[in-house]
Amino acid sequence: MRPLLRAIHARHSGFTLIEVMVVVVIIAVLSTMLVIVAMPGDAALADKEARRLAGLLELASAEARASGQSIAWSPEGGGYSFWQRSDDGEWTRFPDTSVYRHRTFGGQTEFREVLVDARVLPHGERITLSPYGIRGLIEATIAGGNAQITLRGGVLGRISLQRDSDGRADSGRPGAGARLHPG
Repeated sequence: MRPLLRAIHARHSGFTLIEVMVVVVIIAVLSTMLVIVAMPGDAALADKEARRLAGLLELASAEARASGQSIAWSPEGGGYSFWQRSDDGEWTRFPDTSVYRHRTFGGQTEFREVLVDARVLPHGERITLSPYGIRGLIEATIAGGNAQITLRGGVLGRISLQRDSDGRADSGRPGAGARLHPG
């Protein structure tokens, strides 16, 4: 009887292929659910991109004042670029290793409009951040999900952010939207 018991015991001491596959499928489903839940939504991405752009614009403005060299910024399809003057005086993008490198938005985040002195910035034009400040009032709206964030900047180079989560533009009403950046 002992060899029979050993044979039965040996047969049930491991997992079958079906059991292992079921565990792998359960782990895969749980991992997928975790990734979906952990991914930021488009509104969170728009918030992040607006904060990053505000910080970079303020930094570029301060750097232009400190160095005496103008820096330019341009919104582009799905992102934006910062520009510097080359030795021959032409505008060139900052290199990919720079903090001012070309950036693209993630998800469904996009520029709704970019205004300079209340006029739409023509496609392909740059805004110059000179050592003497920005020459006009800048207003750029970044949208993603159900959020619209408006960046406002002026001559001193300070950028303020205002969020309108209803998807409507702020229209300058006092107290409208939530202030994200002190500006």
